[in-house]
Amino acid sequence: MALLWWKRWIAIRTEGGSRADLIDRIEAHFKANGIKSKITLEGNSLKRIHVLQKDESLARELLAAFDAEH
Repeated sequence: MALLWWKRWIAIRTEGGSRADLIDRIEAHFKANGIKSKITLEGNSLKRIHVLQKDESLARELLAAFDAEH
């Protein structure tokens, strides 16, 4: 079942250290725009956000707009 999870979801951004809180803000931005996302943790300080493969292009556009604002 884990294999199916990774086929549907694609990592779109990874942050660590003091910038890890950006992942939570990006998730809220995606949610406000109708994009489903999941956050995974790696170690103590890395956070990675994943989106559905079918939403990747829209998520990248939203991510670019988010980066331009912040």
